[in-house]
Amino acid sequence: MKIWLGVLVAVSSYLLDMSLISANSNDLQSLIDATEEGGVLTLQEGEYKGNFLIQKSMVIIANGHVVITSEQVNEPLFRIEDSQNVSLKGLELISSGTAIKVNRVKNIELSNLVLHKVFSGIEVYDSKNVEINHVSVNGKGHHPSNSGNGIAIFTSTDITVENSHMNGVQDGVYIEGVKNIIVTGNEVVNSRYGNHFMYSENATIVNNRFTKNVTGLMIMMANEIYVESNDISDQDGFNGTGITLYDTKVVEVQNNTIAGNKIGLTIQKTANVRALSNTFQMNQTAVESTNSENSNLLANNVFIGNIVNCRTDEIGLNLKNNYYDDYTGIDIDGDGIGDEPYVALQSFGQWMVRKPVYQYYVESPSVVLLNQLDQQANRGSQTLLVDQSPLTNKNIKQYKEWHLNHWQLSIGIALLVLCLIIWRRSVLT
Repeated sequence: MKIWLGVLVAVSSYLLDMSLISANSNDLQSLIDATEEGGVLTLQEGEYKGNFLIQKSMVIIANGHVVITSEQVNEPLFRIEDSQNVSLKGLELISSGTAIKVNRVKNIELSNLVLHKVFSGIEVYDSKNVEINHVSVNGKGHHPSNSGNGIAIFTSTDITVENSHMNGVQDGVYIEGVKNIIVTGNEVVNSRYGNHFMYSENATIVNNRFTKNVTGLMIMMANEIYVESNDISDQDGFNGTGITLYDTKVVEVQNNTIAGNKIGLTIQKTANVRALSNTFQMNQTAVESTNSENSNLLANNVFIGNIVNCRTDEIGLNLKNNYYDDYTGIDIDGDGIGDEPYVALQSFGQWMVRKPVYQYYVESPSVVLLNQLDQQANRGSQTLLVDQSPLTNKNIKQYKEWHLNHWQLSIGIALLVLCLIIWRRSVLT
């Protein structure tokens, strides 16, 4: 009896240890294959190398610091196919190609992953119920045109991407042909597009931060998009835009901070856009609209510190109950709404956007006179960039705290001192 009990204990210990794999095991693929359907494979702290295929329901989780490095550049480090209920948790992956490629998988979780020096981070195709959270993707540091995407999802449904960070990739999150997706709590910096949506519908983009990219949020040929409470700032390059809407329908942009961009929000060939309660702060152009329908509405927004608040083609925009820091009207009855309409059209401001050097003439007597003439000449217009009920109370939303750029300030002070020295020497001589 004791002998059989000892054998039973030994077998049980062996089976238990199968889920705790030491770093000395070289053939991780064999360990994956040996894990039973629905089982858990726990990797002990250490380094692993190879390229691996998963085609079953299973969980791979790290116990400690686990680093897995790809050996074949042209193959994904992890390829997950034709399965369901798969999880990868707590791994650090290093690959000069694609870190994870998912095909035809239902119910997959990728969480607490660090992807280093990758061409592209995660690619998902033809899958359902995909959850990606707490993933950090760092590109190779190449130009975005020579990089892949941080997270790319194609022809899939019911997707969540949350609390992840992407740096130095082409597009932080690229979405194509996807239905029902939530993108929340993510940060994308130093990339081409923060988020890029194409041919998708029913997307929610909430509480993200997109900064120092070419475009923060690019939405093209998509429908039913909800954008709320994002920080979209400092896309200030030559073609920089905070949000670009192209050929989209039914889009709501609400409670976002859109600051320091070359163009805050650009609307092209788009219908049924509602931009509500956003802060447009210190953009060169806050809102630009071309070739779009007159169903688009901007209401209850704050425009402060922008060179040009709005510009558009002959179709115009519907402006209602917005606050403009350059509004000069009065509010006699104190209801918080100006008694005179606000005219957003400014000839000089539009020239200045095209020729930035003109900014040195801001507030010169001739420019002030030109702006006043614009106000008087266009005040009677009912459709073209006229807000008939501008707000006079700016305390309707918290503004983005603007941090001083000490480097630019130092250069400016140095140039000022140099000019003063040169001027003084010329006077003395």
